[in-house]
Amino acid sequence: MNYRLKINYIKAWLVHLLTCSGLVAGFLSLTYIFKNDQKSALICLGIALVVDAIDGTLARKYKVSKYIKNIDGKMLDSVIDFFNYIIIPSIMIFWFSIVPVSFEILIPLIILIISAISYSNQNLMTSENFYRGFPCIWNILLLYIYFFDFSQIVNLILISACIILKFIPIKYAHPLRVKKLRIYSIVFMIFWFVSSFKMLINSFYIIENNYDLLFLSLWIISNIYFISLTFYEIFFDVYKAIIVKINKHEF
Repeated sequence: MNYRLKINYIKAWLVHLLTCSGLVAGFLSLTYIFKNDQKSALICLGIALVVDAIDGTLARKYKVSKYIKNIDGKMLDSVIDFFNYIIIPSIMIFWFSIVPVSFEILIPLIILIISAISYSNQNLMTSENFYRGFPCIWNILLLYIYFFDFSQIVNLILISACIILKFIPIKYAHPLRVKKLRIYSIVFMIFWFVSSFKMLINSFYIIENNYDLLFLSLWIISNIYFISLTFYEIFFDVYKAIIVKINKHEF
């Protein structure tokens, strides 16, 4: 193996190790759950989320699949994502009594089952890399529930609504994969990450200076941006369907 090939091989393995670091963050999150430290558990899941956001781009840049052919990077990523996005949030819902006691087993089980089916669904993504139905981002949903400190009943309603949305083929944008407005999506994704970490570490409700207000504003604006993308796709699809029907009627 020549020097250049060896360097590329090492870089490829480093990308896989970076991906695996998300699993380490997930395990640490699990340890904090059992210590009843919800904030630290969410911070670890946030670190895992950052790793997941960048490892795919690095894998393509350094052509990992070319230099390490016997390791399926997508499968590795999916296994770790399932642990961090679904299993750990399901445990958190039960452990921290996020929903009423009558649902503390049922809701996590539903999330686990529908998410497992979703992960194995080959038609989960559209040709433009939009998610069909609510994506399995239960970790992010729990972050919002933690921020707003809703009652158990409200939490149950929110989680149930997202479970139902899983079966409705509304398109949700993947910030890194959807080419449409990708640059803007990446910028607002960075805003969301930074502001979420800041508010999670300090407090969502403490606004003592303009610095705190800036981060809260960035968080709100980035959320509005991604929500607007979803509504735009809904209205655009409805518009296309109407135009098709009108054209058929004309001819």
